[in-house]
Amino acid sequence: MNPQFVSIEIDQILVGEPLPMSIYLYIDFRFITMRGAGDVVDRLAYDRLLMKHIKTLFVREQDKNKFDAWIEGRAKEKPPALDVKNKNFPLIREDMHRKMMDIFQVPHPDKVVKIALDASKRLVNEVMKFPYAAPTLSQLQSYSKGTVDHSVNVSVLSVYLAMQMGYSQILILQHVGTGGLLHDVGKAKLQLRDEDTPQQVEEKDKLHSELGVQLLESKEGLPDEVRMIVAQHHEHHDGTGFPKKLKGGQIYELARIVSIANVFDELVGGGSGTLVERQKKALVKIDQVLYKRFDPVKLEKAIKILRMGI
Repeated sequence: MNPQFVSIEIDQILVGEPLPMSIYLYIDFRFITMRGAGDVVDRLAYDRLLMKHIKTLFVREQDKNKFDAWIEGRAKEKPPALDVKNKNFPLIREDMHRKMMDIFQVPHPDKVVKIALDASKRLVNEVMKFPYAAPTLSQLQSYSKGTVDHSVNVSVLSVYLAMQMGYSQILILQHVGTGGLLHDVGKAKLQLRDEDTPQQVEEKDKLHSELGVQLLESKEGLPDEVRMIVAQHHEHHDGTGFPKKLKGGQIYELARIVSIANVFDELVGGGSGTLVERQKKALVKIDQVLYKRFDPVKLEKAIKILRMGI
């Protein structure tokens, strides 16, 4: 290996933030610049690395200290440790993350269903141990770099929101958790090309709900409630969503909860500042700008619940 370069894990990359140095891929026995200094690794690029099973990138040896300093600021923003009553929760999140990596890298329908159902059962059991008073929101939501992290966040937040809204049946909470985990599974089937324009990527991305339903169609053991969440998580209360432009009561009740968690985490993941600053900005935008997209009753409850945790 060329001694001028040192390896870094892609998990260390700060998605959406300008790079202080160039980063490289090692392909066909040579180093190729992936992004230059000042460029960003966006969420789409990060996802493509994961889909291609690329887990290691490289920086020049003389830039390693600069890279370490770059990520040090983020390390200081790690969520506070959960109290002793919830000590298993970080382990549950990590297990869900590993399982979502399997789902997106080997999207075989039968395996997807088994993995997701198992993960959501464990999640629901753990979330139900939280006291009614909201835990710190940063304990529930981690930084969302790409689709894998985002899917875990949406699953956790959706279950917690549903529970705090008064849904108490374990089976319903498991439907919410599984639906949140699989809501973007269709993205594994998107036919994206490196030369696609942002507009083309956006149009293709709108297919992921239907692709997700196709992937999960007629899979034994998967509840219809989960399929409806996957199909409808981008439908809007005012009828401006996709793929079918459903509105109001036409949208499945649990999909309306996942929709709020989905947009909240997307805004936080695409924002700037500390995690708490991102969460506050996301709530303001949902409450004041995007509110027409959501069931007004569920949105009012969700905002109150999320605000308690910030």
